[in-house]
Amino acid sequence: MIDSYFDEILRDVNSTIAKYIQGDVKELYEASYYLFKAGGKRLRPLMLVCSSDLVGGDRKRAILAGTAVEVLHTFTLIHDDIMDQDNLRRGMPTVHVKYGIPMAILAGDLLHAKAFQILNDALAGLESSKITRAFQIFTESILIISEGQALDMQFENRQDVTEGEYIDMIRRKTAKLFSASTALGALIGGAKEEEVKKLEEFGLLIGIAFQIVDDILGLTANEEELGKPLYSDIREGKKTILVIKALEKASEEEKRLILKNLGNKSASKEELRDTAEIIKKYSLEYAYDLANKYYTQAIDKLESVEWKNELAGKALKYIAEFIVKRRK
Repeated sequence: MIDSYFDEILRDVNSTIAKYIQGDVKELYEASYYLFKAGGKRLRPLMLVCSSDLVGGDRKRAILAGTAVEVLHTFTLIHDDIMDQDNLRRGMPTVHVKYGIPMAILAGDLLHAKAFQILNDALAGLESSKITRAFQIFTESILIISEGQALDMQFENRQDVTEGEYIDMIRRKTAKLFSASTALGALIGGAKEEEVKKLEEFGLLIGIAFQIVDDILGLTANEEELGKPLYSDIREGKKTILVIKALEKASEEEKRLILKNLGNKSASKEELRDTAEIIKKYSLEYAYDLANKYYTQAIDKLESVEWKNELAGKALKYIAEFIVKRRK
């Protein structure tokens, strides 16, 4: 039942993406559409549409708004890959590797504009206060994601990043778009402000859990599952929760080894693997427990919302559970 529910949403979102991301400047639109062809989980549009359905909203509006969020998310991925100098995304060469950096930047810019165009179409005909609130949520998410990305980059040059700083960074960089998705779904669906805020908080909490699990998978999944190079977080010097806890608990000799290879672009695969093993020894259980803590809080928040659609509520629970149990 849930599978067919998801399939219907995904089919509509994917066809809407294809409808909007096309134009007569061939290479630009090919580069812009490239990552969509590689698949992706489409978690954010799923959560937006489910949130709208949960409160009794209009499906067509929700599909458009979910598409806008996915297009915005893909814009951030293209630019992130350029900044991180990543060569793989979803098991394929990244957009800047395939089309060159200038065209990749342009593709990201185009998707950024398209996201607003699609959201505008989603909101057409709603009362002005809702339109203003929706654009506020959407625009604020871009601002906060940018802040989170800047913090993530700054942390690469620091050895004293705290757990609190890490949570604040991933709340901005990753969780904010999850919370914007659930809030927009509720708002467009006609929910009262109290319910919008509850679903926004649900999205934020599960978004934090998502990033913690993402950081875990960066050390534990294989490259085929991950769709990008294993240990790239170590090579880039990312201060994940796993690195932070390992630096707190490791012996002086182990700490020296971690710091030697953290952010070392010339580190060998063996050095990265040895570093990952030390990090996992001290932090893996803690990170899983932390992700589960945020998952539990998210479910509590979801259950405090009045469900007008039982299937949508069960679907949101399913997505939340998938986020903490996934392998890629």
